[in-house]
Amino acid sequence: MVAETGRAAIVREYGAPLEIVEYPLPEPEPGALVVAIEATTICGSDVHGWQGAYEGILPVELPLILGHEGAGRVVALGAGAELDSVGTPVAVGDRVVWASESCGHCWACTVARQTPLCPNRRLGMLTSAARPPHFLGMFAEYSYVFPRAGRLRVPDELPTELASVATCAGRTVVNALERAGRIDAQDRVVVQGTGPVGLFCVAMAAAHSPRQIIAIGAPDDRLEIARRWGATETISIDEYDAPARLEEVMRLTDGHGADVTFEASGGRGAIGEGLELAARTGRYVLIGATGAGSQEIEPHRIINKGLTVLGSFSGDIDSFHKAMRFMVANPGGIDWGEVLGRRYPLEGLTEALTAMREMRDIKPVIVPGAAG
Repeated sequence: MVAETGRAAIVREYGAPLEIVEYPLPEPEPGALVVAIEATTICGSDVHGWQGAYEGILPVELPLILGHEGAGRVVALGAGAELDSVGTPVAVGDRVVWASESCGHCWACTVARQTPLCPNRRLGMLTSAARPPHFLGMFAEYSYVFPRAGRLRVPDELPTELASVATCAGRTVVNALERAGRIDAQDRVVVQGTGPVGLFCVAMAAAHSPRQIIAIGAPDDRLEIARRWGATETISIDEYDAPARLEEVMRLTDGHGADVTFEASGGRGAIGEGLELAARTGRYVLIGATGAGSQEIEPHRIINKGLTVLGSFSGDIDSFHKAMRFMVANPGGIDWGEVLGRRYPLEGLTEALTAMREMRDIKPVIVPGAAG
């Protein structure tokens, strides 16, 4: 072990500045890893967790080390942890990414084969840091990889910060596109939201060469990225209200509507609007509305249009693998670094979360080893 202790930024009180604390580093149990975090990027889910949005939805207990997307180098391996989830050898010093740990013996894990939906899943960022092994989230100098958690060695061609992005926005969209089913040259695609997930929806849908991709979102700089990543048209929510957005989508699609819609915004009212935008027999994949709160919809839109509405949550380790490989292959010649925001040390995490919340950064980057 290279150190006996490590620093972490913890949430003791929702919405309050994070506190830097020091915990002893654990020895890895069989199958587990201890990883030194090289870079971790911030997701909207981290902002929600900081603000307490998961209280009452998930079993959350303070204090928390948030952060669930990142990459780092192995500093210790438990017995039997010498291979990653696709059989690649893993050794001390290798870069890795990893998933949360599912139980492996519930209905979701064994019958449905949907391990992200495991009710017994151990999600590090929502597990109290008060007890060993402490380092369960990624806003820290180290992180602990549970024994049954999927893990992958990072391709040499993929920079660490982009590997981090692949483990959240990338794997989420891989899973969502697989849930959506075939997309081809006949399809008109609408993406609601131009945050990281929405932008990856545009990029990955564009690889299927649909007839149209319309991205709806804001601010203008993100709409510009959406166009560079494959959107054929964009609609600004700052310039068009909901009725005008519907009118514009219908104009752009010659009155047809969206054959495939991805809700990647989490905005209140987005789902009801998405049902309006959908074409008859369209498919609607919900990704972004993960927090608390209700939304008003008109169910007859689903029935009368014959819509298929699908929920898509997270993704298993296969989605991590496919996301990283997609980014390496980069069929659209995309500058993935466009989503990366400013770099912050661990002590700057409160500022970084605020920048994410205020949409001043798309993906702030935390470098735990940087000087504060």
